[in-house]
Amino acid sequence: MSKPTIEQTKLGIEAIAFCIARTLIERDPSLKAPMRANLRKMWELLDASEDEGAADMVEGLTKALNDPAFFRREGAR
Repeated sequence: MSKPTIEQTKLGIEAIAFCIARTLIERDPSLKAPMRANLRKMWELLDASEDEGAADMVEGLTKALNDPAFFRREGAR
């Protein structure tokens, strides 16, 4: 098995973050607003430190939290 590239590692980490966020919010929808606020603050810190790669990953998760398609509809599996 070959060693994963940095890009593959980043995509894997991002996918895990999406799964965790989605599971938490589906179980407790009240977590959505604080998660958005924390992600916004994290993005600001990363942007200020000019870490574009990490800021882009955080921005992607923030956009997903605002996209209704990201969340499963009731009764759909």
